[in-house]
Amino acid sequence: MIAVDITGLTVEYGGMTALKVDKLRLQNGVVNCVLGPNGAGKSSLLRAVAGIVNYKGTITITAGGTKIDKRDIHRFVSYVADIQPSSIRLRVREALLSARYPCSPGFFYTVKDFEYVEKVSRALGVTDLLDRTLNELSSGELQRVLLAMALVKDPLVVLLDEPDTHLDLYNKSRLSVLVKSIAADKLVTVSTHDPVFASLVCDRIVLLDKGIVLRDFKAEELTEHVSTLERVFKTRLVATTLSGRSMLVPDYTTTPS
Repeated sequence: MIAVDITGLTVEYGGMTALKVDKLRLQNGVVNCVLGPNGAGKSSLLRAVAGIVNYKGTITITAGGTKIDKRDIHRFVSYVADIQPSSIRLRVREALLSARYPCSPGFFYTVKDFEYVEKVSRALGVTDLLDRTLNELSSGELQRVLLAMALVKDPLVVLLDEPDTHLDLYNKSRLSVLVKSIAADKLVTVSTHDPVFASLVCDRIVLLDKGIVLRDFKAEELTEHVSTLERVFKTRLVATTLSGRSMLVPDYTTTPS
């Protein structure tokens, strides 16, 4: 089992508290979702787990009962954020090989490194992009390459910060299949501000608003929290089902109060 245990977490920017979590545990075996509107603290939570922002409190990552040393977080944790168009003239293949460096046995790439790059590229549909440079890619293509860079080092923990941004419907579907397929062996946590994406892709939802955890529930319990979600998103939400899953659809025909 892979687990992230968070206790007494506080993240501040410029003396202002952006996130405050008393206690939270994330585990593999399910797709975890951090759901909330803009400014809710979603990115701060994922960045704290990834060790790329300063925080107060305790975050412990364990795998099979063994604690991961903070000095090894870069090897075992991958964090993918929303992106901006790149100006880097680096070929996608080289970028993926570079991302393998934390788990590579030496200073030179091995046959295993090249094979794993090909495997991940096929899974994410970026094989046709391998010989293109990053600055030639569209936002959606670059997002898929960044996802591949996160997975190519075979991490234990995968943190996807609003990965559905910039993706078209087809690639959102591919993303859904991907995160579900790797959640058994990796701890996958996705952040999003889209209740539709959360309800169709995720198994467990942690609802954030104004830097605090409001609710923590299973996806099938989604319809039990409609009033809270409407209050948080300031939008009317309509409960329905699709392929046996509960989901909430925003009603854009009504004016928010």
